[in-house]
Amino acid sequence: MKGILVDDNGNLMVSGGHLLIGDNREQVTQHLIAAFTGEYKHAPTLGGNARRMVAGSEDPFWAGNVKSQLKQCHVEVERLRVIDGEIEVEIKD
Repeated sequence: MKGILVDDNGNLMVSGGHLLIGDNREQVTQHLIAAFTGEYKHAPTLGGNARRMVAGSEDPFWAGNVKSQLKQCHVEVERLRVIDGEIEVEIKD
């Protein structure tokens, strides 16, 4: 999937006065997992709520829910799991 790229701080990436366009599946995945439900006003049901699991217990359905949300964003995920508090994602090519 191609789209506008942003850097690690969320700033638009610009080169030669033009926005950079490229494969943004990884960036979409990172943003969705970190987002809270309702954070995207155009799609209020999207949001991985990963920060809620930091201090609380892990939701056993979290990976499946996030996987289906990513599918709605046109990102096909092969594997998504939480191991020792770290999120591991494999995106299909």
